[in-house]
Amino acid sequence: MTLVPRNMLPHGGSIVVLNGASSSGKTSLAKALQTVAPQEYLHVQLNAYRDMEPLGYFSRERSETWPMRVAALCRAMHSTVIAFSDHGQNVIFDHVMSPDAWHYLLEDFQDHEPFLIRVHCEIEELLRRERSRGDRDHGLAQSQVEQIHDGREYDFSIDTSHSSPSECAGTLLHWLQQNPKPAAFAKMCAQA
Repeated sequence: MTLVPRNMLPHGGSIVVLNGASSSGKTSLAKALQTVAPQEYLHVQLNAYRDMEPLGYFSRERSETWPMRVAALCRAMHSTVIAFSDHGQNVIFDHVMSPDAWHYLLEDFQDHEPFLIRVHCEIEELLRRERSRGDRDHGLAQSQVEQIHDGREYDFSIDTSHSSPSECAGTLLHWLQQNPKPAAFAKMCAQA
C-alpha cells in the first residue's frame, strides 16, 4: 500500500446540495447523477445518518433535546461533506432543509461554494410516492412542502413530478457541464 500524505491530497471538490421534501426524489436523482456524470460524486444523504439513530431518538418524550440533536445531526453531515470536498472529492448532499438546517448550512459552509439545487415535486405525486414507499409517516411530505423552499435562493431547480430520475439527472448534469458559478449560497448568506 502506498500512503498519501495529507498535503498531497487534491482540494476543492464540488458540492451539490439537493433540497426537497421527503419523497421528492432527491436520493433517486443523486444515484442517477452518480451513474451518468463523467466525474465521480460521493452521495451523502440525510437518511443514512437518520438510520444510525436508536429507536425513539427524536420521540415526543425527548422533545426538549430536539434542538441539540438537530444541530448535532446537521453539523455531523456538514463536517462529512466538507471533509470530502476539502480532500478533492465531489459530493452530492441530499437533505430536507428545515429553517434550522438552513441556518447551520449557512454557518458551516462559509469557506465553500456549494450549488443549491431545488428539488420540487407536485403534492399529489409526493403523497402517491409516500403511500407507495410505506417507510414514511403519512403526511410527512405534506408537512414539509409548504415551507421547504419558502424564502430560499437556488442555483438550479428540478421538477421530479413527471420525469424519471435519469431524465432529471441528465437535465442537472447538462446544467453542471455549462460550468455555472454558484451564486445562491452567497445570496442566502447576505439575507441571513
